[in-house]
Amino acid sequence: MRKIRWYVSPFLVIMLAALVALGYVYDCVVYFTTIVLHELAHAEIAVRLGYTLERFMLMPFGASLSGKFEGARARDEILIAMAGPLFNCVLAIICVAVWWMFPSSYVFTLRLVQANAFTAAFNLLPVFPLDGGRIAIAALSIKMPRQKAYKRIRAVGYIIAPIFAILFVLVFVFNKTVNLSFALISVFIFLSTIFPDKNSMYRRVYGMAYFSERLKRGLKVNQIMAHESATLIELDRMLNSNYYTTFIIVDDELKTVGTITETELENLLKKHESNVKICSIIK
Repeated sequence: MRKIRWYVSPFLVIMLAALVALGYVYDCVVYFTTIVLHELAHAEIAVRLGYTLERFMLMPFGASLSGKFEGARARDEILIAMAGPLFNCVLAIICVAVWWMFPSSYVFTLRLVQANAFTAAFNLLPVFPLDGGRIAIAALSIKMPRQKAYKRIRAVGYIIAPIFAILFVLVFVFNKTVNLSFALISVFIFLSTIFPDKNSMYRRVYGMAYFSERLKRGLKVNQIMAHESATLIELDRMLNSNYYTTFIIVDDELKTVGTITETELENLLKKHESNVKICSIIK
């Protein structure tokens, strides 16, 4: 596997520090390990299928991988998405099996089983960008245009988010208990539906594969004018999965100094740091 750049969100560091200060050291270690292993399972299958991974991002609500997935097949997407939850299930089953042989291990591995079971169940929800949503989009794209499938699954988020919000209210009303898990899941799904993560590896899968399909019928090109002082990551954030983007790079006098296509931008991000300015590359 090629070298992958790691990014850890400052907010994640703050959150972990707060939890450790409150005495949740063991829980932090267990859930952090579970999430990392979950993403590494995705990465392993992706690499075995011949795809290139570039960035591993650890965020407050989980982790994500980004890379190059031009022309990805639906079958490959399903296999990659299934790898994480399947690994969690296997690890949980192994721990439970160990209980039968070494009952004393129950005390030490119970939280690990719970973490893996929760991670698998949560990620299999049919909501983008969770694995269940990715699986659903890949499966639907076999029968319909990928972008149409993407929109349908995103709409599911607007249904599931309120369901968890209602569960949070019901638990509070009838049990007088504040279930933060239901509240956080509701907020996460709602925000993910409105503001999908552009760095999510499957977002690029849908975009590039969709482009390949649309080329047969003609593909709309989106032109964006950007200043030469813009960085690679700033251009990357301007990409839209509905179009193939070409950037017109201009100087202070709005004179064109160069052009960069979406494909060229992807290659530049592989060769340079994301905070490199366009002017230093063009000149």
